Formats: sequence, C-alpha cells, structure tokens
Amino acid sequence: MGRHLAAAGVRVVEVNRPNRQERRRRGKSDAVDAETAARAALCGHATAVPKAHDGPVEAIRTLTAAPRGAVKGWPPIR
Repeated sequence: MGRHLAAAGVRVVEVNRPNRQERRRRGKSDAVDAETAARAALCGHATAVPKAHDGPVEAIRTLTAAPRGAVKGWPPIR
C-alpha cells in the first residue's frame, strides 16, 4: 500500500516502535499504538523512508519463499 501511495505522490514515512516504557504506561492496544504512530508522523519524529522492496534482496526472498510454501502445503489434505 505504501508503494502505491508513494507512486501517487503522497509522502510516506516509516514510524519506529514506540518507547517501551511509554507504551507500558499508556497501555498496549492497537488504538493507542495507532495514535502514537500518528502523533510521531505529524510532529516530525518519523522521518525514515520505507524500503522500496524491489531490489535483489527482495527477489531472493521471493525465490526462497515459494518453495517453502509448496513444501509446507504437502501432502494435500483429503
């Protein structure tokens, strides 16, 4: 999804994990994590550019994941 947004001209940033101490104080929930990520992006703390996922490492990952999935699905369920 980030790749499509970047292609459309939308600025995409990657947000790091929140501080563990702060996360424990505020609680662990998806809503709190989403709010923390949004605040980090809005105030400029999140400045990392996401990886493109189109280089040689991604190609190797794809080649190794396909046989792994095929072996995992064997034998067929009857």
